[in-house]
Amino acid sequence: MAYLLDTHVVLWALDEENRLSSKSKRIISDAKSSCFVSVISFFEMAIKKKIGKLELSKSVAEYIQELERIGIIILPISNAALDNYESVPFMAGHGDPFDRLILSIALSENLTVISADDKFEKYKNIVEIIW
Repeated sequence: MAYLLDTHVVLWALDEENRLSSKSKRIISDAKSSCFVSVISFFEMAIKKKIGKLELSKSVAEYIQELERIGIIILPISNAALDNYESVPFMAGHGDPFDRLILSIALSENLTVISADDKFEKYKNIVEIIW
């Protein structure tokens, strides 16, 4: 199975593994699992760091290097994901553009999203979400 990690899952996997669910930990550490991270997650991290909403233990580039070292694949934003962005319904109370693009990428690439964000549950009819 193939998985797309939400931004906070990336941070927790590298900095605060104890915050991951046991299922998420098992998937991420399993060599047979194909795990991906969208480049949009790094953009989100950089923006949130810049505006003071996120403290990082290392640079964004170091997070990317660490993920690549452990075998997690960085996905670009494809044309298909941008086209599918419109397919992700706008849910009341959830307009986060980063989340919506992550969902669109998962939809385009047929990936299961790993996220603790309860707002993602609103989209379980179009994308599989696990925690």
